[in-house]
Amino acid sequence: MAKVAVRTLEQAVPIAPADSGVESHAYFDDDRQPIHLRLHRLAPGARLQLAAIHADISLYVWEGSVIAGGVELDQRSSAVIQQGASLAIIAGQEGAALLAFNMRESESPTAEGQVLLLPNERVPRTFAMGGLEGVGGALHADAHAPTPHVWLHENDFAMADRENVLHSHSEDEVIFVRAGSVRLGNRLYAPGTALAIAANTVYGFFSGPDGLSFVNFRGTSPTYKTADGSMVLDEAELWRNAVGRPDYLVPASA
Repeated sequence: MAKVAVRTLEQAVPIAPADSGVESHAYFDDDRQPIHLRLHRLAPGARLQLAAIHADISLYVWEGSVIAGGVELDQRSSAVIQQGASLAIIAGQEGAALLAFNMRESESPTAEGQVLLLPNERVPRTFAMGGLEGVGGALHADAHAPTPHVWLHENDFAMADRENVLHSHSEDEVIFVRAGSVRLGNRLYAPGTALAIAANTVYGFFSGPDGLSFVNFRGTSPTYKTADGSMVLDEAELWRNAVGRPDYLVPASA
């Protein structure tokens, strides 16, 4: 696996649709990548059935809305399908675009998988992460029970050219640009771009001219470390102190 792999929306590989009205694309979906990411676009009223066979699936509503487990999940909502469970999803009147993240395989399967739903209004958020105005954050899953194998968070940078200093994380990760743009070196990457970054890889980036908003998935809770080693943080503790923990809904039937 390359230390950093970049796939734009145009480079995502079309795969056979699961149902009528559903188009699916794979960003990272082979045996070389520890984290897989698929984008599912649903036409209005289209139905998608997802089953977590090999590992927990973390879903994120990028665009539009869906009904899942009898609950409406609008933009920036999420869900976790634990290994062994499945979920039927129906797109709303404007259709939907869903991100589906999962590890290639689970290290310790969930004994009895269930579905956990997190509507946007229940997502713990801050608009001043670390006391910095214009730096937002939201925690969807912190890799602790009831989501022992999933980490998912959002970051928002309202300002242009905001530097994210050189650092590394102890876990493999995939970053998806949901709005704005990210600058890596001299290149700007638009919404729909995904970056796969190997554990312990030192990297940094800047927000684009319209700011940057992204989603970040990992297989478990990581440690953050600056490139010079002057700061080492337990990210689960950092995020829980900043926003609290997610309060999930568990549908009676998925």
